[in-house]
Amino acid sequence: MKASKKTKSVSNPAAIKLQKDGNNLPSHDALSQILPKYSYLSKAVDAELQGAAQQEQERPAERPETTQANKPNINHTYQVHHPHKRPPLHNFEDDPHMAEITVLQTKEVENYRSAMSRMAEDIIALRTQVVTLEAENSQLRIDLSLHQDLGRDLLDDTDIDVMTKAEIADRIASLKFKLASETSKAALQRDRIQQLQNDLIKKNDSEKELLKLQRVHQQQQEDQKYQQSRLAKMATLEATVKQQEKTIEKMEKALDSKLREKNKHSGDKKLVVKKQRGETDHIKEEIESALAAENTRLREELDRIRQQPAPVIIHQSAQPLKTKDALPLKERLSLLNKLDKAEARVQTLETQLEENSKLWGRQKQEMLTKLMEHRHGFVRTSTTILHNVPSVS
Repeated sequence: MKASKKTKSVSNPAAIKLQKDGNNLPSHDALSQILPKYSYLSKAVDAELQGAAQQEQERPAERPETTQANKPNINHTYQVHHPHKRPPLHNFEDDPHMAEITVLQTKEVENYRSAMSRMAEDIIALRTQVVTLEAENSQLRIDLSLHQDLGRDLLDDTDIDVMTKAEIADRIASLKFKLASETSKAALQRDRIQQLQNDLIKKNDSEKELLKLQRVHQQQQEDQKYQQSRLAKMATLEATVKQQEKTIEKMEKALDSKLREKNKHSGDKKLVVKKQRGETDHIKEEIESALAAENTRLREELDRIRQQPAPVIIHQSAQPLKTKDALPLKERLSLLNKLDKAEARVQTLETQLEENSKLWGRQKQEMLTKLMEHRHGFVRTSTTILHNVPSVS
C-alpha cells in the first residue's frame, strides 16, 4: 500500500508541479516575460523539458511492470489527515526521475545566474554611458548658453506677443547690458591673453640670452683653462731656460779655460810647425839639388854613351873583345837601374810633398778660422745646446 502511494504521487503530473513550486522558484518562462532579449535561455530550457517528457513517455513502454505498479489501487481507502499535522513528505531517494529533475533544475539555475550576471554587466555599462551622456549634455548646455545669439533668443521667445513695449525695451536693455558685459569680459580676456603672450615672448628671449651667456661662460672657462695651462708651460720653460743659462755659463767658463790652454799649446805648436817647415824646406832644397845633380850626371852619361861608336865584332878575336866590352854594358845596366830608382824616388817625393802641402794648408786654414772665431767671440763646443725648444705636454 505504501509503495502504491509513492508511485501514485510521483507519476501524477500535478504532484510534480507542486514539487517544482515547492522550492519557491519562478516559472520557467519568467525570464522571457521580463526580458524578451533573453528568450533564447527559456527556449533552451523548454527544449530540455520536452526531451525529458519524451524520455518519460518512452520509459513506461519499456518497463510495463512499473506502469502496473503505478496504477491506482481500488481497494485503497482515503486517508484523512489531521489539519494541524503536516502530511508526510515523499521519499525521493528511490525515485529514478529525481536525478533528471535535479539536473534540469541546476541547469535552469545556472542559466538564471548567467542571465543575471549579463544583465548586471549591461546595467553597469548603461549607467556609465548615462553618466557620460549627462556630463556631455550639461557641457553642451553650458556652451549653448555661453554662445547663444541674443537676438535669436529674443525672436524665439514664445511670450513676445504677450509682452508689452516697456517689457520688450527692458528686455533689450538687459540684453544690451549683458552684451556689453560679455564684450568687456572678452576684451579683458584678450588683453590677458596678449599680456601672457608678451610675457612668454619675453621669457623666451631671456632664456635665449641665458643660453648665450652660458655658452660664453663655458667658452671663457675653456679659455681660462687654456691660458692657465700656457702659464704653467711658460713657468716650466722659464725654469728650464734659467737652468740652461746656468749650464751655459758653466760651459763657457770651462770652454774659456780650455781655449786658454789650447792657445798656449797652439803657440808652442806654431813654433814647432815653423821649425818643421824650415827643416822640411831645407831638406826639400837639399833633395832637389841632389836629385838635379844626379839627373845631370845621369843625362851626361847617357849622352856620352849614345855618342860612342858601335863596337866592331871579329870572330877570331871574340874572346878578348867580350872581356873589354862587358864592363861598359854592366855599367850601363846599373846606371839605368839607378836612373829608374831615382825617377821613382823623385815621383814619390813629389807626391809626398803635394800631400804634405795639402795637409799643411788645411791645418793652416783651420788655425786661421779658429783664430778668427776666437777674436770675434764665436766658441765651438763639443755638445750642442738647443734653444727655444717647445716642451712636450
